Amino acid sequence: MSLALNLSDLAPLALFQIDPRRRIDAANTEAQMLLGHSEMVLRGKALSEFIYHDSPLFEMLDRVFEEEGDVSAHGVTISGPAMAGSRTFDIKLRPVPPHGVIVAVTEAISRDPSHGAIGISGFGRILGHEVKNPLAGISGAAQLLMRNATEEQAPLLGVIRSEASRIERLISRLSAFELFSSPRRDRFNIHALLDKVIMAEEAANGGSVLIKRAYDPSLPEILGDEDHLHEAFQNIVRNAAEAASESEGQGQVTLQTAFETGFAFSRARNAKRLQRAIRVTVEDNGSGISPRSREQMFDMFSSTKAGGRGLGLSVVSEVIAAHDGRIKVDSRPGQTRFSVFLPMKRDTHT
Repeated sequence: MSLALNLSDLAPLALFQIDPRRRIDAANTEAQMLLGHSEMVLRGKALSEFIYHDSPLFEMLDRVFEEEGDVSAHGVTISGPAMAGSRTFDIKLRPVPPHGVIVAVTEAISRDPSHGAIGISGFGRILGHEVKNPLAGISGAAQLLMRNATEEQAPLLGVIRSEASRIERLISRLSAFELFSSPRRDRFNIHALLDKVIMAEEAANGGSVLIKRAYDPSLPEILGDEDHLHEAFQNIVRNAAEAASESEGQGQVTLQTAFETGFAFSRARNAKRLQRAIRVTVEDNGSGISPRSREQMFDMFSSTKAGGRGLGLSVVSEVIAAHDGRIKVDSRPGQTRFSVFLPMKRDTHT
């Protein structure tokens, strides 16, 4: 082997190494069973001889070779000439220059709640039990500290209590198998939500990034799921702050709100309709996003390359889509804008 996969045969997952020409250099026992051939047959052959080329795995390989960062995805379909039909896997790729890429393949966790405690709903209940207890302790400790807090300490303790309560609500909803695609709609003040996001981010970055507000005070309350939208904007602001922290000079993030009139929202069952919207823009002065990364930034793949912004943006996309909104991204070196458009709606019963 060009890269020894020592002890890899003891691993309970398929591991194989792909060289820069997309040929198989090595494969452990699990990988040989997956691909249906011995390592002697596999070695030196193109991966496409054993896995059909329409699998997303090949797109993942292109990304990891180009970006030289880890790439992972859940629920990837793989099929091949020696496989009994299509199967779904969780896959992680890691570059090992100059030898190529190590591919780790494991059976995908069931997404079907009827599959019992091993499925997502069971995982949600376990997660809820394990997380909510320490959250209660954190919130209680912050409440005790509030009694003797100074003027400077009180806002930070308030952030701790607020964030602990929000995470507890999200965990409770996930435990009930409630997804971001199923929002609960109530009226709330978008600026109050954004202020909470900003306070949490300022506490997280220790003031290393300057966060500015440019709000339109005339905006009315919006109709949506406050917890879900909080999670979406938290991800956008966190990514912006991380990008800004790497800029030359003072890192800066600006949150702006405004009316957007005559905006077109497309629906699956009818044509585009012009209507009023609320726009929330998050702008940073970081290094920008490459055109290729911009095309793929909202998919399920995530890259660990410095400056990558893929980790939380699939959640952002799901939340905004569930609110019938749209996201627009404009980026160049020194300026990146995420604009979220939320249609203004009347109260509806959901």
